[in-house]
Amino acid sequence: MFAPLAAESDGMGAIVETAIFSQWMQRTSFIPYYARWKNGEVDLVNISRKTNRPDWAVEIKWSNRYFEAPNELKSLSSFCEENKLKQALVTSIDKSGMKEFNNIQIQYLPAAVYAYNVGKNTLESQI
Repeated sequence: MFAPLAAESDGMGAIVETAIFSQWMQRTSFIPYYARWKNGEVDLVNISRKTNRPDWAVEIKWSNRYFEAPNELKSLSSFCEENKLKQALVTSIDKSGMKEFNNIQIQYLPAAVYAYNVGKNTLESQI
């Protein structure tokens, strides 16, 4: 099931989600979605206009834990597997790098860097 985005309310994690979502919301041609099902969810999903299927996914975290333990990203992993996505992005506090788990390339990026990049790219696309 896909639905328009709604930020969770769990302290710093909610603030980080809001910061990232607010950068995406500046794009008039982009509709952010999240995926939610009985045993999981993924924070940010893009639905391809051509295929009406997810073509990328982002899990917004305010933790470095998942950099060392990608196996704990069960919802993201099952979402990628189900939708045949070969890569995904996970934000962190300050860890960056690439790891492979269950044949999925997971790119880790600090949440502040990701929010900055989305905002910068949005501004540049409007010039």
